[in-house]
Amino acid sequence: MSLSPDFAFTQGSLQDFADCARRFELRFIRRMRYPALETQEPLQFEKRMRQGARFHKLVQQHLLGVPAEALAASLKDDAELSGWWQNYLAQGLSGLPAQRFSEITLQTQLCGRRLVAKYDLLALEAGGVAIIVDWKTGARVPAQSSLRGRMQTIVYRYVLAQAGAHLYGGESIPPERIRMDYVYVAQGAERLSFAYSAAQMGEDEALLSEMITAIERAESFPLTDDERRCRFCSYRSLCDRGGAGRLEDFDLDEYEDEDEDEAFMLDFDQIAEIEF
Repeated sequence: MSLSPDFAFTQGSLQDFADCARRFELRFIRRMRYPALETQEPLQFEKRMRQGARFHKLVQQHLLGVPAEALAASLKDDAELSGWWQNYLAQGLSGLPAQRFSEITLQTQLCGRRLVAKYDLLALEAGGVAIIVDWKTGARVPAQSSLRGRMQTIVYRYVLAQAGAHLYGGESIPPERIRMDYVYVAQGAERLSFAYSAAQMGEDEALLSEMITAIERAESFPLTDDERRCRFCSYRSLCDRGGAGRLEDFDLDEYEDEDEDEAFMLDFDQIAEIEF
């Protein structure tokens, strides 16, 4: 069994492969949905996931022109979400260019496959910076070093550099003008930023090409040696890897990143693409 001909890679699928090749196989090749609980507190987990999804929808509505006051009025039933919203309004858009694209998807080609990125927000300045913004609703801010190597950081910047020209009227975006900001709205809209460069883009392309090629050629997909990754994997019972982990140890932002889109469910007719 191998990848379907129309399969497209996303940061989520590549992160799955980086974390555990077996999970990639089960999810994207065998397309299995196994109903194991992610955590020991499933109701609280579901609540936090709903809050995160609701926050992203609120931001999208706000950026489309819905008044902030009207949106805030809908949050009287959720004090925690209301706090995130106030942090977003106070600092979330600080210093961003005025031209903004919310919930936009771009794609490029790499190793004969589509590489797709879905952005919470792109903020652009003609002839100037292009800032990727990703909203995070998790309870803690990770170390910047850990985010630097995440597939989301790598894929999002790379795809924008390759496929963002049409957003600038056909002008390509030099890597040095690209920046990615993670904004943690549960932590006062604290911002972790990552610049880009031509040299980094070259390294990223080499890494992504190596990963895609390895997946295409793989004859087996072994389990990860790091069993800590199994505590929140819904396939763990298939692998005989133990019970669910505690919600307090779970990185909800990381889970959202992996689950935000599934390549085989995307409608490619609705995605902007650059041809080589």
